[in-house]
Amino acid sequence: MEAHLTGAYPRSEKLVAATRAATRGNLPQHEVDKFLEEDARSLAILEEQASLSSIVDGQLNWQDLFRPFSEIFSGIQATTLTRWFDNNTFYRKPQVTEKVEFRGDSLQRYFRADLLPKDRIKKAILPGPLTFALMSENKAYTTLADLVDDIAKSLKTTVKTLQRSGYDQFQFNEPAISASNRTKSELDAAKQAYETCANGKGMLQTYFGDASRVIDTLLDFSVEAIGIDFYATPFEPLVGHDFNKILGCGCVDGRNSLLESPDQLKAIVLNASDRLQPRGIYVLPNCDLDFLPTTVAEKKVKVLSETRRLLTHDD
Repeated sequence: MEAHLTGAYPRSEKLVAATRAATRGNLPQHEVDKFLEEDARSLAILEEQASLSSIVDGQLNWQDLFRPFSEIFSGIQATTLTRWFDNNTFYRKPQVTEKVEFRGDSLQRYFRADLLPKDRIKKAILPGPLTFALMSENKAYTTLADLVDDIAKSLKTTVKTLQRSGYDQFQFNEPAISASNRTKSELDAAKQAYETCANGKGMLQTYFGDASRVIDTLLDFSVEAIGIDFYATPFEPLVGHDFNKILGCGCVDGRNSLLESPDQLKAIVLNASDRLQPRGIYVLPNCDLDFLPTTVAEKKVKVLSETRRLLTHDD
């Protein structure tokens, strides 16, 4: 029974203020980096104290899920601010201007294994290839499938490079894959992409949408685990499927400040284990925690930890 985080973590007020000052030209980057390192180390301590199974760096210097890849990949430019699904947050829409390829610039700046404990399992968060393609403005590729394929190849090289930097686990965030308007051709392109970038390993994390609509397809994807947002996905339509993956049980709500009861979450996880019969279960937030204030996010991590403790104690 593993528990870990699934995405970006909220930045401290000091780091937010420093980042804004640097944007206005009033603070040098090395001063911002001091606050970034302080936040990352504080988060790592929190994750260790919570006995989480793997440690993330919190993506504390990512402005959105795609922005770093305008440097890490060729052919990508960050453009206009666009609403991030149904949230009151925004991302800069990637514009694809030429063939997408891994170039590696700034990779170590955005994946901070150096700030995480050396003896702990480290997890890297990556954008899923289908979501990346669908949320971009494509000005270079004739078909979506070709774009998804090149993003997957670039992510494959990213994974290999990060493995050499000390990362052990990889999660691909795919909120767009569970949207109501997904087509068969889009899902086919995604399935082929995961043969390339995951090849039977890693976790595909869905959120913001009802994953039951595409669960049959997802269960055929070449990944080890599928994360499901149980605040967006009803449970009953999942029952009866051959859940041949590890289930990422997204039961801690990253978009609501109300704290869950560990006892209630324990019941949800046990019900999912009993009725879906997955190969294993991860206990997770349903999405990034950076929609929440830092103080609330800290409490959510402790709820996650207590839920895992209750479940492990039962074992």
